[in-house]
Amino acid sequence: MLAAMNAQEQEVPAVPEVPSITQEQEEEKVIKVEIVKDSSFEAADSFGNNELRVNFFDLLVLPGFHGYYERIIDENSSYGTGLFINFSDNLSSDIVQRRFAISPYYRLYFLNRRDYGAKGLFVELFGSFASAKDMDDNDLYDVYYDDFDDRDNIFRFSVGATIGRKWITRSGYTFEPFIGVGRYLDSHGSSDRNPEAHLRLGFSIGKRY
Repeated sequence: MLAAMNAQEQEVPAVPEVPSITQEQEEEKVIKVEIVKDSSFEAADSFGNNELRVNFFDLLVLPGFHGYYERIIDENSSYGTGLFINFSDNLSSDIVQRRFAISPYYRLYFLNRRDYGAKGLFVELFGSFASAKDMDDNDLYDVYYDDFDDRDNIFRFSVGATIGRKWITRSGYTFEPFIGVGRYLDSHGSSDRNPEAHLRLGFSIGKRY
């Protein structure tokens, strides 16, 4: 009897509560993170930092070849150089005919943060090293008789600025109209027959890679 009474006095161990299904679902919270792919920036990375362009305005009007190489520094700036070769033999419309020119430049881009970068409105500072044909007052005879072989070759240096706007497609093709002016810094511009400035005008099409 004493053994039975002692057994009854012992505490019955508590049975752990089995958590319900709803409690387990509340404890196991899953955080969903939605990743949105921005195809524009992904495409910008795939383009690379190099670009080649051709000015079709010079190609159709002169005719002449005017090509450009551009190296992208970041989304707001770049640098590069232009190469100009004139194929025209008719010099009667120009007082100084630029035969060959190399034009290094530096660009600043604006209003482009929502897209690929290195696009949109730009301002360009450039220098130009050009080979041209000189004309003084004694060379007017050559203009009327189309005899330009005796005209002197001169070297001209200028600095200037250009403004324009660039568009770029998702395939990496670029389009840009631009206009600018350069000021000659040499002594040939002192003559009334040699201009002191030159115009930069065109529409370029290129590819970024």
